[in-house]
Amino acid sequence: MEVERIDFQTTVDEALKIVYSHHHRLVTRLFPDAERPLNIEALRAGPLGRDLGRLAALARGEMREARDTVLERIDSVLQLLFWPPMADDYTVPRSFWETDLGRMISMAKFRAYEPSELVSIGNAAQRLGVTRPTIYRWMDEKHLGYVRDEMSGRTFVVQQDVETLLQEAGDSLM
Repeated sequence: MEVERIDFQTTVDEALKIVYSHHHRLVTRLFPDAERPLNIEALRAGPLGRDLGRLAALARGEMREARDTVLERIDSVLQLLFWPPMADDYTVPRSFWETDLGRMISMAKFRAYEPSELVSIGNAAQRLGVTRPTIYRWMDEKHLGYVRDEMSGRTFVVQQDVETLLQEAGDSLM
């Protein structure tokens, strides 16, 4: 799959429609007179639409942004999609990363890092002295940041997070 050639507009529009539909349902239950219908152009122009549009452009390689900005955009989108009311945190199901939207976000995140800032899962497991399943669990639990290269299908761990865990392990031994 060549990500650069994918437009992602349909993916962005579908995500906007799903979020808007859910929002509309909630708002009309809270206060029916507060909601006015929005069209797709208005949704694209809103904060979520702008974030998704920027992430699509990043995924296609049309632009670059500072990593912190990219990660903030991604977190904002994921919070909106997956943070349930009254919960302390949110969890992104692994199956999400197999959707068009998940792949788009994945590629945007991957492009925010330099190759030297990433390590393979096997390398991370070896350096930390744990098994690959432990690395995956730590990724799910947000102890290790990770990115997926949609072109190769490989997943990489953020090297700085490995270094932080190594430092914490060393500090706990002292």
